Amino acid sequence: MAKLFSLARNSAAAIAIGVLLTGCLVPETIDANIALEGYKYDMRVETRLADPRALKALAVGHVFTKQEEDRMWTEEGKAARMPGFESFTYAGEGRFDLVVELTGELDANGSAIGVPNTRAKSQTDNFLSIRRMDDGTIEVSTPEIPDRARVELDQIAIVPNGTLTVTVFGTVIETNADETPGFLGGAYRWNISSWDDRVFLKVNPAVD
Repeated sequence: MAKLFSLARNSAAAIAIGVLLTGCLVPETIDANIALEGYKYDMRVETRLADPRALKALAVGHVFTKQEEDRMWTEEGKAARMPGFESFTYAGEGRFDLVVELTGELDANGSAIGVPNTRAKSQTDNFLSIRRMDDGTIEVSTPEIPDRARVELDQIAIVPNGTLTVTVFGTVIETNADETPGFLGGAYRWNISSWDDRVFLKVNPAVD
């Protein structure tokens, strides 16, 4: 089960502890742009993240104490040191605004990059990943959300909203994009408005 979407029933006093590094944040809004050329990638993501545990507490009438809010601000300082983070700020009520800019190259050892936990290779820590597969292809994807997590996310009315675009210099093998490039080029585009709107793109990085 995807750790990113596991909604632990912690007490309100523990809501903010390690929310990013333990994969407990989900995107409410997302604007992501990725460019792939060979194994080189350039990814920019702007997103508002929510801690489901915090929103669940608010939904039943909990009012954050100053100590709990201070713990949220502490998360901002810790997470801002993650690779590629341009900004990570606490927006109040269990929400964080994040801007990530990542540029690099996927090596031959099954390397991957993801958001929001840019140190983690596992997709279970991230809602967006770029991975070099064993056969040399590249996959851009978002994870499937377990049914139990879906139910709880629906109960607290967290719904993702935004767009993701990928520009590819290579051969696309498979994709579920909502829009594909025209005759003169362009990007693959996904319009995200529910947890069913998953992203998948499989690329042969060699250019025809």
